[in-house]
Amino acid sequence: MQLCSFSETYHMFDVTPVENLFIQEFMLKAPGDFVKVYIYGLKQCYHSGQSENTIESFSRALSLENKVVENAFSYWERQGVLRVNRDANQRLSIEYLNIKDMLYNCHHEPDANLYHYKDFNQNLQAIFGKRLLTPQEYLKVYDWIEILLLPAEVVLMMVQFYISKKDSRLSINYLDKVAESWAKDGIDSLHKAEEYISRYESCYTETVAVLKYLGIHRSPSRAELDLYKKWSELWGFELNGILEACRETTKIQSPNMGYLDKILESLFNLGLSSQPEIKKYLSTRENMNDKIKEILFHLGYKDTAPTPEHQALYLKWVNTWEMDHEVVIMACRQSVLKKQRSNLNQVDRILSKWKEQGLIKTKDIKDHLKRKKMVLDEIRAVFERAGDSREITPSDQKLFAKWTEEWNLPYEIVLLAAEYSTMAENKPAFINKVLNNWYSSGINSVQAAKAEHERRKLGGRDGSSSTASIKKQVDFNKFEQHTYTDEDLEHLFEDMENA
Repeated sequence: MQLCSFSETYHMFDVTPVENLFIQEFMLKAPGDFVKVYIYGLKQCYHSGQSENTIESFSRALSLENKVVENAFSYWERQGVLRVNRDANQRLSIEYLNIKDMLYNCHHEPDANLYHYKDFNQNLQAIFGKRLLTPQEYLKVYDWIEILLLPAEVVLMMVQFYISKKDSRLSINYLDKVAESWAKDGIDSLHKAEEYISRYESCYTETVAVLKYLGIHRSPSRAELDLYKKWSELWGFELNGILEACRETTKIQSPNMGYLDKILESLFNLGLSSQPEIKKYLSTRENMNDKIKEILFHLGYKDTAPTPEHQALYLKWVNTWEMDHEVVIMACRQSVLKKQRSNLNQVDRILSKWKEQGLIKTKDIKDHLKRKKMVLDEIRAVFERAGDSREITPSDQKLFAKWTEEWNLPYEIVLLAAEYSTMAENKPAFINKVLNNWYSSGINSVQAAKAEHERRKLGGRDGSSSTASIKKQVDFNKFEQHTYTDEDLEHLFEDMENA
């Protein structure tokens, strides 16, 4: 039994001394979880009675995986601040070293830590062949295993693949960036590594093809490979589409991937990715820009150069929505008639509403306007029959739509009701009252409507005994029909999309 010892709760209120040398020389560049492992282990050294005696209990206390804790101890061993020992049963014991002694008395031997990865080292060196790796390069590779948590076999596969694409002179710093990328992308198994390499092989071959098209005869850099991956995986371009876009790079003296990236970004923003789409766009771009200038002119913009945003909108209208150019011009006129700030976004809203109504061709629009004008002429004829020659209002149009569409009353009956309302003060309301009575009674012919009117007049129930008699019979089947020019229809653009 120990003669002197701390109380069981002493450690909770004590302090754990951490050397400033550790903070300055080691902690600042170490991963955060590894620092947690070192400091918590240091506390255990000062209060052994409270020690976590297994990796499992140690890991639970820190909410870390066992592998992370083991890698942390291996990392600090390579830094020379502790020693990892294993007994015959492979149980770990960690021996913390005095940092001042290690630094100033040169007790740290980096090469000794290389032995821990003896088999791995041999396989790694075999990949590099005659180029001998230095201890510092080995230590950098160990970080991929211990800090990035890449399995040793995945590291070997990664190195083997990139060495085969370049040569053994490939720097460890380059591979360090690759390892960080693999760890970030979750490539942490042989299966995932094989899948990535398969995709990369295709990407590599196709990037080489693009470089050759640009007149560059060398292996692609990592930055160039990343560009191609963005074009193909993020933006959805296929190789033949990218090669079609390469034609645009002839406008500069020294074509390069950066310039091509700007071209593809512009095409992507226009919604173009396939080779036929790109070819069609590039061949017709000048003509399209002339049409966009015409649109801008109708909106009141003179000498305005089309922008990629303008092109994207125009391509949506004429390619995606399959609208006639003349329909776009009509929408511009309507935008101006609405007396709002006219711009392409306003035109886009108008065209969107027209598309919902199926109005995408010039003939569709003109037929729609002709139908609307004919309806207006019919409404005007109704109110003129009632002795009302004022301008037709939206309320009048809604009433007429209710009579002819909702109630499905024949136009002849509407005209007859108008004749019976000549003496009424509020003619639309009186017509509506008469038609409502006929609709409620199931009357849908002129003969039945006249008979009902006579019956009511004789009965005196509707107060219409003072209504003037009909001065002439109307041949409703011979109501005059008109043909209209584009100019006749022009004034109907206002609020057409709401008709």
